[in-house]
Amino acid sequence: MEQFLMNNCKIANELRKYRDLTGCVNRVSLSGDPNNYAEYIITRELSYLDMVTANAVYSLWRSGEGADGFRAETVGQVMAGSMERRLRPEKQAELEERLRRLAGTELYILADHDQQAGQPVYEGAFLPLTWEEGGRRFRFRPNQQPPLYQYAQERNQLLRIPFSRLRDDGARGQTRLNNNDRTLLLRHYLLQELEILLYPGNQVEEREIRLLRRDETGAEYGLLWRLGLSEGESSPAEARRVQQTLEQLLDNLRIIGYVTKEQYEPLPPEKGYGIRLISGNKQEKKRNKKQKN
Repeated sequence: MEQFLMNNCKIANELRKYRDLTGCVNRVSLSGDPNNYAEYIITRELSYLDMVTANAVYSLWRSGEGADGFRAETVGQVMAGSMERRLRPEKQAELEERLRRLAGTELYILADHDQQAGQPVYEGAFLPLTWEEGGRRFRFRPNQQPPLYQYAQERNQLLRIPFSRLRDDGARGQTRLNNNDRTLLLRHYLLQELEILLYPGNQVEEREIRLLRRDETGAEYGLLWRLGLSEGESSPAEARRVQQTLEQLLDNLRIIGYVTKEQYEPLPPEKGYGIRLISGNKQEKKRNKKQKN
């Protein structure tokens, strides 16, 4: 495989970010025009890990691999960017159950007010899969597409990440990190944020990724909560450990020339720990200002 595809449409980002979206019609605004919006109905709550899994399955489908069937371990390999990765039996069982659950989840997108959509309705199984051999071998249902990905593809909202960027390469000087679920989710989140921030037409100069964050009621909504990484209430010690992992991931991306040292810096405890990402646009403005002075 050469590319990993990430769904970057607004509906996908809401499903990654929020909870309790089931049982109602959800609306996403698509521009400053109040008449430009889409609505959707999801039958099951999804986690960030569910969404990364769905991205991997769609990447596998679009690559043409897995056309004759695939096992959960193949999906785990795609998520990690390494077809040599091996999953423990309990991890394979977890992933098999997740795939069956996503295949049993229904999504309906009402796009008749979406000014960029190619059709008024997208609907069907979140992942159109069947399985055999006791639920261990999966197949793509013929002539069906996952509705969220068909919608994103028609709106040109799929991010294409080089497959090799999902893993660490010691031969290139990168530090090999333990690719457990925590590191994997942080890696995927970071790559998506960077792809958006570093896009040439992007006007946003920086983005703060806060690990610990609470609203006015005291409820958590920082990155630890969003990714499902904290057990109970998140702690500063836990946030500091995750911050170190984020810094190491960024250092590895710097080594291969994807980012520069000036494009990221850690956030202090009073900000809730995390990382500040800085676009090339802001760095260019700083350089121009120095030259003028």
